[in-house]
Amino acid sequence: MHELDLDLRSLVSRRTLIAAALFLAAVAVVATISHRFGATVQGLEDATPVWLWAAAAAFLLSLFASAAAWRSVFQLCGARLSHLDAGARYSLGSLVNGISPMRVGEAVRLTLFGRALPGEDRALRTGGALGVILAGRAVVFALVVVCAAVLGAVPLWPVVGLAAFVCVAGAVAYAVRNRTPQTHVAHLVDAFRELGRSPAHGARIVAWIAASTVARFAGAAGVAAALGVPSPISAALIILPALQVAGLIPLSGNVGITSGAVTVALQTRGIGLSQALTTGLAFHAVETAAGLAGGLGGLLYLVRFDARRIVVAGAAACLVAAFTATVLVPLA
Repeated sequence: MHELDLDLRSLVSRRTLIAAALFLAAVAVVATISHRFGATVQGLEDATPVWLWAAAAAFLLSLFASAAAWRSVFQLCGARLSHLDAGARYSLGSLVNGISPMRVGEAVRLTLFGRALPGEDRALRTGGALGVILAGRAVVFALVVVCAAVLGAVPLWPVVGLAAFVCVAGAVAYAVRNRTPQTHVAHLVDAFRELGRSPAHGARIVAWIAASTVARFAGAAGVAAALGVPSPISAALIILPALQVAGLIPLSGNVGITSGAVTVALQTRGIGLSQALTTGLAFHAVETAAGLAGGLGGLLYLVRFDARRIVVAGAAACLVAAFTATVLVPLA
């Protein structure tokens, strides 16, 4: 049994954890409904339920692909995580992001993944792993910007800054690949060192991040199609760069910056304010609901309920997803 199991079990009993998790699910769903659906009821009346379900599924796939990318990065530093374990840790960060006013879920993810690292200097090695993650995201973001720029949706100049960041990261990986850390601070570049020794591992990380981005793109297109936005594929390609920028803002959680980014992006392409606002709020609502479902399942998985843990985690996740969907579907 790993260290995280012991820590969680020392804080709460099984019965208390189940009660708290279900209560959290109810509160999160009610908050999601009241704050995101209330202002969009009229627009959602004409939504197509099947597209909303498809969008939610795509967001869940995006979440677990991102978890796989994080798993690959922390493997560079010696972490040994299964895909389920990595998915649970990453999803728990999504749960925190969904119910907190700030994106503290990122810190939760770093902490949980960092605890899986063996040996000392975990904080430094975790910081280096974050640098590799950001470099991988920069590669994929640059590709998204290029595709969007081809359609005239966004300017091409951000690619220059992204490419410069990736080049610096690559140069660091190449420079330290054969060096043995002699000081504690040198462990800050452990992930880059291993990346320089195994470029193929870096390609795997980028592939997982790309898969996550494609899944999120599909989710954005699904929401746009559900609400009748013209050319949902093009709309999703416009939305993605806006979401990437919004993700850089620490307060892009429950305060609606993500929704606003989607709204502004659609308006620049001639979509009316009402439809753009409805799409932005619905996007945020569906993605948040998917994050809550995955996060609740991850929370229950991490406490290791013996042979029942997968059943309990899956049932809890389905409870949140189904309850949210019963609100979306009647509105349609």
